[in-house]
Amino acid sequence: MSGTRVTICCGVGGTGKTTTSAALALAYALAGQRVVVLTIDPARRLADALGIGTLDNMPRRVPLEGAAGTLDALMLDRAATWDEVVRRRATTETAERLLENRYYRAVSTRLTGSHEYMAVEKLHALASDGRYDHVIVDTPPTQHVVDFFRAPDRVRGILDRSMLRLLIDPGTSLRGVAARGALSIVERLAGERVMGEIREFFSLIGEMSSGFRERSEEVANLLRSGRTVYWLVTEADAPERNDLLGFLGELRERGMRFGGFLMNRVQSEVPLGMPASDVLERALEGLPAKDAALRALYELPERARTRAAGHARAARRLCTEGGAPVWTVPELAGGVRSLEGLAALTPHLPPAAEPSYRSGNAAWR
Repeated sequence: MSGTRVTICCGVGGTGKTTTSAALALAYALAGQRVVVLTIDPARRLADALGIGTLDNMPRRVPLEGAAGTLDALMLDRAATWDEVVRRRATTETAERLLENRYYRAVSTRLTGSHEYMAVEKLHALASDGRYDHVIVDTPPTQHVVDFFRAPDRVRGILDRSMLRLLIDPGTSLRGVAARGALSIVERLAGERVMGEIREFFSLIGEMSSGFRERSEEVANLLRSGRTVYWLVTEADAPERNDLLGFLGELRERGMRFGGFLMNRVQSEVPLGMPASDVLERALEGLPAKDAALRALYELPERARTRAAGHARAARRLCTEGGAPVWTVPELAGGVRSLEGLAALTPHLPPAAEPSYRSGNAAWR
């Protein structure tokens, strides 16, 4: 894992974060890196952006003709990742018993912080895999991403052996007596068989708790590592500066490395893909409202320049307020629907090489 770099794309919903993650992954693959992009956003848009069929918990290769590197993609499946963790951490006998335990099946994906913790577990597994130079992560919307960073600490708390001991063996302490009383009531209500499975679940998980704590510390270190960089993705017409700056403050407070802002759908002075005036003239020849239509079309560049100026001001303001670089990514006519569309965005994204900028070297790009 020592050489694998991690890029984490964060932002509010609807800003093109998934498209940006896919475009970054493509850019790095075209630059010769072995890249994998992981989405933990359940909207399933990544497969469409990459032009492949479906995504699941295993990396799928994206066909890139003539590329110097490779690109894989996958989407987090909590249940499958939990099973992977159990098989990886437990002895064969313990893993088999736990995977067959009905209580494990019912609650493993419902534990507080489970989704986020499985995401960072998957990230750690990919970064440790040895097959990849770079892991790109497409996170859920910003308001949920903070849970992503807190997940290792939360799971450490939930799986603390001192908590589990009361359920596995209440003993004779005051707390133990209270726990025994509560458990006896639950056993009468739920039945001996159900309580047996619950006790077995906690007992087996308890055997793995030291491994969970160890791993969660490794994951927390990875999230704070200098090899991991965070980008905040926004949209030119609604930069949501307050949300972004609040989230940026949390990143900095936690000592996490911030690359900068990626501002999507920025208006260039002349809309990309707009035909020349003589082409418009020929296309409108013979139409009843030719003059009015032409006037409206001729006004498009001026409207585009006005919108572009507004986007430029928003980028400069975000750069100043955030004290970090802002990379502006143009809006493409018709949106991004294919690998070709993603490739058109790559020249406007941060380079695949190790970025030299830090939050103190703000520059509007």
